[in-house]
Amino acid sequence: MKLCDFIVVKNLSYTHNNLAIPPLNFTVPIGKCMALIGTNGSGKTTTLSLLAGLLQPNQGQVLIHGIDIHTHPLLAKPYIGFLPDHPPLYPELTVRENLEHSAKLRQVPNETIQTTIDYHLEALSLTQQDRQIVATLSKGQKQRVGILQALLHQPTVLLLDEPTQGLDTQQLEIFLSFLQEYKKKAAIIFSSHHLYEVESLCDSILQFNSQGMSVHDSHHCPA
Repeated sequence: MKLCDFIVVKNLSYTHNNLAIPPLNFTVPIGKCMALIGTNGSGKTTTLSLLAGLLQPNQGQVLIHGIDIHTHPLLAKPYIGFLPDHPPLYPELTVRENLEHSAKLRQVPNETIQTTIDYHLEALSLTQQDRQIVATLSKGQKQRVGILQALLHQPTVLLLDEPTQGLDTQQLEIFLSFLQEYKKKAAIIFSSHHLYEVESLCDSILQFNSQGMSVHDSHHCPA
């Protein structure tokens, strides 16, 4: 394995009820982004949960920086930033309080927590909302807070489930620009329904369809 291969998937498969994910094999190195595309219920969220170590596969491996996340989760997970389909926010806390809690869980050094939060709030245009109660935020604002939670510890593997849902056009452009810059130091995998996001950011595509799953170069994305 090359040192730059930050996430390597080998023969990974999963079956539960009516959902079957056939064996997956791919590598996403640092500096690259892969999109998961397909209809609702096709397995995108399940695949991201397998990559994040939240579900146990029937077979196969997910190697994060050379570490198998399912056999050594405590060693692998510090390298991962994960945004689930519903951001895990505390609605009664402020934006900053939510981020402070996440930073401490992710073992961000105490002396850098506030500056780290300030940097990310500014990067995603949330500085003015830092003292606002999360329950009062718009859907797009809550989504961006969830994204920030996944980023505070500077992960080298970033897994995002529908990260742009709820974002307006301006917020979307800010977020995609941020990810384009962040991609220089991380491997990114995210699910999406929007070809614009895929074409502007991603280098490859894992397509979920009725015939199974296939990996494409993003510049040859099937219509």
